[in-house]
Parts: sequence; C-alpha cells; structure tokens
Amino acid sequence: MDVSTRGGKRLLNRDDWMRAALEAVAEGGVAAVAVDRLAKQLGATRGSFYWHFRDRRELIDASLEKWESEHTTELMPEVDAIADPVERLRYLFREVYEQAVDPIEVALASAAGEPLVAPVVARVTNTRLAFLRRIFRDLGLARREAADRAWLAYAFYVGHHELATNDELRKSQPNRLDLIIDLLTAPSARKEMRR
Repeated sequence: MDVSTRGGKRLLNRDDWMRAALEAVAEGGVAAVAVDRLAKQLGATRGSFYWHFRDRRELIDASLEKWESEHTTELMPEVDAIADPVERLRYLFREVYEQAVDPIEVALASAAGEPLVAPVVARVTNTRLAFLRRIFRDLGLARREAADRAWLAYAFYVGHHELATNDELRKSQPNRLDLIIDLLTAPSARKEMRR
C-alpha cells in the first residue's frame, strides 16, 4: 500500500481503492461498491476516486482482475515449479484451501450470477479447471479421466467454501486434505473393475 502523503494527508493509489472495493463485495456484494461509501471509508474525496478510475464500472473491473491475478494466475507458476504432480496437487490444495475462507473469495463465488462478476468467475473457474486437468495429465491419466478428476477436485474446493465456516471441520482440515489428495490420485476404480 502506498503511504505517500501530501500536506500530512495520506495519498491513495489504485490498489487502495481496489482493495476497498473487494472488501465491499465481501460485505455486501457488488451493490455495496459505492464510490461515496468507499471514499468515506478511506477518508478520501470523490476526486481521489476519479483521479484513478473513470467510473464505478472501471473500479469493479480492475478489482475483479486483481482478484483473478492474486487468487489464480500468480499461484500457477509457483505450483508448476514443483516437479512431482502429486506434490503439486498437495501444495495447490493447501494454498487454495486457505483462500476458501477468504470472505472475498466466498462473496465472489456467491455473486457469480451478477452480470459484472459472471464473466470473471467463469474465466477463473475455466482457468483453474484447465490447470487441474494439466496436473492430472502429468500424473499419466487419460484426457477424460484427467478432466473428471479435475472437476471432482474443483468440486471439493467449492464445497469447502460452504463447510469452511464450521470450526470443527476446519480443525481437521490438514488430515482431510491428505485424504482428498489420496482419493484424487488413487488408481482408477474403473480400470480395476475392468480387469
């Protein structure tokens, strides 16, 4: 966060406005992203907002792009640096399961039907599924099996959004993650049944 000041008053940057917008989405959905409300919360004027953004739509679009980058695209090279596909999955699940309790992540998943949010959430979902498919292909699975397991892995993640608010379930998360990885990487039951 930029802490530049002018006349003793902290100057805001685009990132400050985008973070405030994402926090507003977490608290009340896209409708909660109101320029006046954000300005008051940040101790700024509308002029500060318009210095950085043309309008509310540009702020929302930029904020969603920031979320997409921080919660999806920036993590992928980090995961790809791990050679073993099983360890890649384990690392990925540990990282994203922590995000699942992030109120912004949960709010955006809930707001996936809103016109401003829908295309970004769809793109993020498709990117994540493609990434998971690639990891499962690296495990040696056929294209269809990799797609099925990627879908199942993502379903675990989405379901975790709902269950993550339960403290008892969250306490057993490390053991559950290992079980999920074991299930997702187990030899195919269909192959075993065909023998």
